[in-house]
Amino acid sequence: MLLGDLLDDPRLGLSLLTGRDRLDRPVRGVYITDLIDPRRYLQGGELVLSGLVWHRDASDSESFAAALAESGVAGLVAGTARLGKTPPDLVDACARHGVLLFEVPVTVSFNTLFERVLGAVRDEPAPRRDLVADVAAGADLTKVLAAAAAELGTDCWVCSAVGSVVAGRGELPVEVLRALVREFLRAERLPRTVSTGAGESYVLRPIGSGTESRPARWFLVLPGRPEEGEQERGSVCDELATAVALLRTRLEEGRRAASRPFGAAVRGLLDGSVDSREAAARLREAGVPPEGSLRVVSLDSCGAAATSVELMREIAAATGLPAVTVETDAGALAVFAAGERSGAEPDELADWLRRTLTDLECAAEWFSVSVGVSDLGHAGGLRGLVEEADYTRRLARRRVQRCGMVTAEDLVSHQVLLSAVPDELRQSYRQRLLAGLLDYDRSHHSELVHTLRTFLECSGSWARCAERLHVHVNTLRYRIRRVEEITGRDLGDFSTRVDFYLALQTNT
Repeated sequence: MLLGDLLDDPRLGLSLLTGRDRLDRPVRGVYITDLIDPRRYLQGGELVLSGLVWHRDASDSESFAAALAESGVAGLVAGTARLGKTPPDLVDACARHGVLLFEVPVTVSFNTLFERVLGAVRDEPAPRRDLVADVAAGADLTKVLAAAAAELGTDCWVCSAVGSVVAGRGELPVEVLRALVREFLRAERLPRTVSTGAGESYVLRPIGSGTESRPARWFLVLPGRPEEGEQERGSVCDELATAVALLRTRLEEGRRAASRPFGAAVRGLLDGSVDSREAAARLREAGVPPEGSLRVVSLDSCGAAATSVELMREIAAATGLPAVTVETDAGALAVFAAGERSGAEPDELADWLRRTLTDLECAAEWFSVSVGVSDLGHAGGLRGLVEEADYTRRLARRRVQRCGMVTAEDLVSHQVLLSAVPDELRQSYRQRLLAGLLDYDRSHHSELVHTLRTFLECSGSWARCAERLHVHVNTLRYRIRRVEEITGRDLGDFSTRVDFYLALQTNT
């Protein structure tokens, strides 16, 4: 279709702000984005839809328009929901860079535009029209991939960055998938061609607008190198990526709708306004059977709630277990139940999560996430499971790993007690017990605090402690006496040793 066709459609209500002389440009796809620089995801010829979340001032408009012009897009549609109207500086920037600019009223959704452009290509003789027709007719992802595979004459897969094949045609070995996920997470620009250890090559293509966190994204995998017949299959691949993005949008809308009643039930469960029976009923409505064993996982991705929810949903889907994900004040939580066909049962979930987080930590060096996993329980004790998962997540956040996880089994550690104490109180406790020693070490260039720590780690063994410190036992005894004199505490008393040990565990 042409850009002029969109302007002439009264159902869309588009206003043309720049580029009336370029309405004869063809539209080869649709791309929704709120990135200020989406060049890595653009192939040329797309109609770009943006809600202008990136906009702060005229310099942002200049950067955005320049990126679109360099990518050769067909045009830009600016949404008005956030700012009320298209900023004049964006209009000026698009005019300077030759970017055709429309404004869409707040009453028309991007999905309406998406469907309009995709539906129009049904009348074109391009092979990708079958994919669009399948999506418009309600086909699922498996059918869409089957049609694409037939057009391409090769296998193809939709993969998740948490390490699962969402759908696919053909066999993709697990070790190859893990290697491709690592390459996808590390890639600076996409599409990208990567080679595996077996000498096979795969093309990785992004799916979606790129506004999601990379570990929560989907991507296309196709065998071969781009130069091998890429010109012939390029339009099919572009259309496939667009069709899959639309299907995922529908899937996410369904997930959100299914989770809302249970999310309200969780909040009510925690504040006492909802009982466990009602929460179990909402759990069943969300597709999670409440009769058997349940496990709750709490996740916090750098304090970003939207990122946490997206990632938690992808993890939940990858396990194959019946699960529902809801947003929380801290991030997201998911409730898992046993399933007939799944990759990880609830009692195996912790091991599965640990492997996944290890892969993410190795591949995405910029990524940080904290995960807490409850014990197995039942619907009647759901509130306790939720609180336990949140508690373990907070404990994971206090640890040093970028991708850390704590399970209910870890709650027997003294660190649990420390994590429950406010930071101010923990620092005050440390200061009261150790301030004199720290001051003495600074003024005398001594090592009384280090000696005390080693003495406690050796369980009060004079011989082992002296050996570790490489000092004579008499020297060690002198240092410990100085510790007792400065602090006024008797290290021969077990409770005193516990007090000092906990103070030393509290970092400054």
